[in-house]
Formats: sequence, structure tokens, C-alpha cells
Amino acid sequence: DNLQATQVLIQMLSDVIERYQIPTQSCVLSHVTTILRAIEAGSPVDLVFQSIAGTEQANANFGVNHKLLEEAHSAALSLNRGTVGSNCMYFETGQGSALSANTHHRLDQQTCEARAYAVAQQFNPLWVNSVVGFIGPEYLYNGKKIIRAGLEDHFCGKLLGLPMGCDICYTNHAEVDRDDMDMLLTQFAVAGGTFIMGVPGADDVMLNYQSTSFHDALYLRQTFDLAPAPEFFQWLQQNQIFDENNNLIKHNNVPALFSSALESLE
Repeated sequence: DNLQATQVLIQMLSDVIERYQIPTQSCVLSHVTTILRAIEAGSPVDLVFQSIAGTEQANANFGVNHKLLEEAHSAALSLNRGTVGSNCMYFETGQGSALSANTHHRLDQQTCEARAYAVAQQFNPLWVNSVVGFIGPEYLYNGKKIIRAGLEDHFCGKLLGLPMGCDICYTNHAEVDRDDMDMLLTQFAVAGGTFIMGVPGADDVMLNYQSTSFHDALYLRQTFDLAPAPEFFQWLQQNQIFDENNNLIKHNNVPALFSSALESLE
């Protein structure tokens, strides 16, 4: 992690949100210790990110413990950035993380994963995200196992009252294809998932794995009559991006909100 780069990204995202008055939050996925330093330096942090697992040793491998997460949570709350509620943590999890580090103590992957949700629950997070297939075929071999794990994670997280999302994904060397991911995407929506990922083209070129794209969210909204969060939906309508029926408006030109910004680049 690089503190300076993290601060630049946090400030850039904050400026975009403020400029366009977007009812949302930003989160830079730097280690919790880097985010703590950024908060101390005055960066406008909305959400603190951290990967967590279901055993103390596995979390130590991530460079965190309960005390450190408490410190980060308190630091984020002290900024008073939220407008509604005080949910200022974003956690990523995933079956197999403890097993891959040999810190699972002979527990099965799902039990360890559920224990990670118990860690998350203590900090009243805004998001908890099961990055379900990122672990690779060494731990979730094929599409059927990834589908099973994604639905298991959603079920266990919801039992604990968490806002569960899923990065419906797979590594390029797994025995998986896009049909498997479309299956999990659809089943996850039927099960009442909170959110999915939006990656351009569904191809994460930085981490070299396949995820879901923005058009996948549109498919789910149209198929299951789902809408964005109310405040964000209102903003989309006000800026002529969505119509009142939750449909994406087709423009011949860029919406007026963004046209001036693009003109400045010419």
C-alpha cells in the first residue's frame, strides 16, 4: 500500500461525489493501517476497507486483529461523514482464505466463513462482500462449487443480519464459464442479495479474474423489477439517467450533468 496514492484516490473520489452531489460513498481498497494513516492526515474517508477471515490466525495473516478493526471503526466514525446512519466499514470475505493459509484448525471452509461474518457483525458494516470465486480452483474447483458457496455465504450472512453482497467471480484457471456465473447471478438476485460488482466488461485486468459488469445489474433490475437505493434512484432520475419506470434512458448525447466535464477535456 502507498499512503500518498491512497490519499490522492480518496480525495479524487470525494471531489467527484461533491461536484455532482451523488448520494453515495467512496472506498479505496487499501489496508486498514494505510486508511488509518490517511484519516490521521485528514483524508475524507467514507468507508474503511479490510479483508477478514474466520480465525484469529487467518486475520493475523491479513495483518489485522479485533483491536485494530475497533481503532479503524472509531476513527472513521470520528469523521462524521455519514448522512444517514453510521455504517462506515466495508469487509471482504471468501471461503477458503483460512484453509489457504493453513489457519483453519481443521474447520471446514463454510464454518470459517460464517465466523468471519461474526467478526464483521460487530462493526455494523455498510457492506459485506463474499468474493466467492477469487480463491481459485484449489479451494472451489468448478462452477457448481462456486454457485453453492455463493448461496451458502449469502444465507449465513443474512442469518447474522448483514448486508451481504457477492463478487460473482472466478479465476481464469478454474473449471468455470460465464454460464455458471450467470446462473449464480440470477440465483443470488432471487435469494435477495444486496449488491453485486460492476467491473467494465466483467474483466478485472488488475487481478486477472472474471467478475460481473454494469449491464448485469441492469439485467437483474429489469428481470426482477428491482430498483437502486431510493436516494440514488432519485438522483438518477433528476439527471435524466433513469426514467420514472427504472429504465436506463438512451441518449444521443452525454447527460447534461457530465457534458461540461467532458468539454473541459477537449
